[in-house]
Amino acid sequence: MGRFADLPDEQLLALTPRHPDAFGTFYERHVRLVMGYLVRATGDAEQALDLTAEVFAAALVAARRFKEGPPASAWLVGIARNKVAAARRREARAHEARRKLGMARLEFDDDEIDRALEILDAHRTDHLAALAELSEDEREAIGERVIDERDYADIAAAHGTSQAAIRQRVSRGLAKLAGRVREDEA
Repeated sequence: MGRFADLPDEQLLALTPRHPDAFGTFYERHVRLVMGYLVRATGDAEQALDLTAEVFAAALVAARRFKEGPPASAWLVGIARNKVAAARRREARAHEARRKLGMARLEFDDDEIDRALEILDAHRTDHLAALAELSEDEREAIGERVIDERDYADIAAAHGTSQAAIRQRVSRGLAKLAGRVREDEA
């Protein structure tokens, strides 16, 4: 866990924007807790792995907003609970759409999954660094809209600004991220 190992969670999260290694220490400290919760909540190890990544991505984006109070572990479990609920809603919508279209659910074998993971890994190299390069407003807006799946109106009200301003922050931030991905692919 390196030079940040002795710091409390609150300090790790506060240092994260300037020192991404601090978040690595935070991740190592809590990943087993989050994974265990998600395995129990979903009953599916693969889905738990995916949701664990989503939880820590959301925590990374929201690190600056973490407030002292309940322990960070409780904050992470709250994020995990929200991710499980969102996954269930997505699956219910997908199931309903497949039912309406009369389509069966697609299943992939291990070779197909491994190939997809290789492709993803090749494109994932600097995505966290790209996220760190966004302005704080853009990072927060993307986190709240894309990761937390909040409505623009809710986000605008929480920040005391207009929906148009939030939409612009999300759009501008996503455009910057997309540009970085295109640069990485070139």
